Amino acid sequence: MKELNLLLFLCFYCTLAYSLPNFVVILTDDMGYGDIGIYGSPSIKTPRLDDMARNGLKFDHLYTAQPICTPSRGALFTGRQPVRIGMYQNIQTDGDRCVDAHGLSSVLWWDSLGGLQNDTLTLPQLLKNAGYHTSLVGKWHVGIGKNYEYLPLQKGFDEFFGTPLWHMQAENQSQIPDVPLMEGNKILGRLYADIDISTVTEMYLNRSIQIINQNKNQPFFLYYAPDGTHAPTYAGKNFQGKSARGAYGDAVEEMDYTVGQILDLLKQLNLDDNTFVFWSSDNGPALYQGVESDTMYGKLQGGSAGPLFGGKGTTWEGGIRMPAIAYWPGKIQPGVTVEMASLLDLFPTILELANVTVPSNYVLDGESMTDILFNQGPSKHEFLYHWRGDTLYAVSWGFYKAHFWTQGGKMYTIPGIEKHDPPLLFNVMHDPSEQFPINGTKDDPNYKQIIQTITNAAQNEIKSMVLATPQFNNCDPAAGMWSPDFPTPPNKPNCCFGGGN
Repeated sequence: MKELNLLLFLCFYCTLAYSLPNFVVILTDDMGYGDIGIYGSPSIKTPRLDDMARNGLKFDHLYTAQPICTPSRGALFTGRQPVRIGMYQNIQTDGDRCVDAHGLSSVLWWDSLGGLQNDTLTLPQLLKNAGYHTSLVGKWHVGIGKNYEYLPLQKGFDEFFGTPLWHMQAENQSQIPDVPLMEGNKILGRLYADIDISTVTEMYLNRSIQIINQNKNQPFFLYYAPDGTHAPTYAGKNFQGKSARGAYGDAVEEMDYTVGQILDLLKQLNLDDNTFVFWSSDNGPALYQGVESDTMYGKLQGGSAGPLFGGKGTTWEGGIRMPAIAYWPGKIQPGVTVEMASLLDLFPTILELANVTVPSNYVLDGESMTDILFNQGPSKHEFLYHWRGDTLYAVSWGFYKAHFWTQGGKMYTIPGIEKHDPPLLFNVMHDPSEQFPINGTKDDPNYKQIIQTITNAAQNEIKSMVLATPQFNNCDPAAGMWSPDFPTPPNKPNCCFGGGN
């Protein structure tokens, strides 16, 4: 009888485990709305993503939380606006001085002291507590810490194979060490110095395949974040020189190949009908036109926003409106949605699908998009708020978008931050390039009502938002990832450089 009860229990446990869906979130780096075939690229071949979109749900109106790496990734992991979790900077270095820097588009640097704080829940933490195996392969970029307290293993991941930052190459190793490739909290070697950068995407793919194979009999969450499309772009030798779009296109096409390999594996293992796969990019393309360099940040090192204006670092559509695809054979019907959604929504969506309850006192900015996914129903967002640093730059209300502040359309090259009162108003479906502002009732009979409604929403958002302590302000060279390769320099606390990458 005891043996029978044990068998029944084990059978129940196996049924429960298999009933929980797996999750594969693929987040690429600095890719624009116009960088894959099905979104209109004329020169980059992405047959696997195109096929994924034709057999899944293609999003035409999905936004990232901020137009740059660290804030957007932090928002995805937490379901919260970056300002609510401290992923912003409000002072920066100016020579030997620290000066105010509001509305700054910035990231965590190699010597930053900040990261995701312990009072912030993360998606992998909650999934791990629910019995999922959680793994990160690729780029992290949400904090390191002097004692590695902000690395992925300390934030809910069972496995981490990748880089803590982007694949930065140092000009002077005695001042800044090359970014390491890590296994968990251990440095395996330095990119460029020890590891051929052209092999990294293949290494990421192989580790992802290994993780899926090893966890095929239990629920798993794989966050796959290849970064070859971030300048300086890189691609494997089998992909170099193959794209009509040059080195950037080579990197995109290799990424597309890896996505296909992951989807093929899921099908081979009969996991595809129990796995929710979501693909997107962290922010818009890095538009480096005008940069005097043909190497690290040359003119062809960035992507394209297609018909959208602007790029990375800006809250124009090109900086924050992302290509995105949801795929789940038998569950998600093929189609296209123009419902307003956000990368913030992945947190509540995945937790709902995993039957994980978010604590009632945990403030969320994302909304579950299950109705969009499974019914092609309406968005739960009435408004979406587009912050840049600690400043609310723009607000979307359906197809309308009002800019209260704007920054030049090309990253780092068009100066000037401008305030708009009344805000610049566009219908981003009629005018995705944001070239023709709606100026009064002659352009839209509801102009006054629209402006008033969005302005009220913006004021309420600013008033109600609780800004966490900024994590990008403080740097110290001694916090850089020197050990075990280099002697650690003496402590020299300072305010951080105020740029982004």
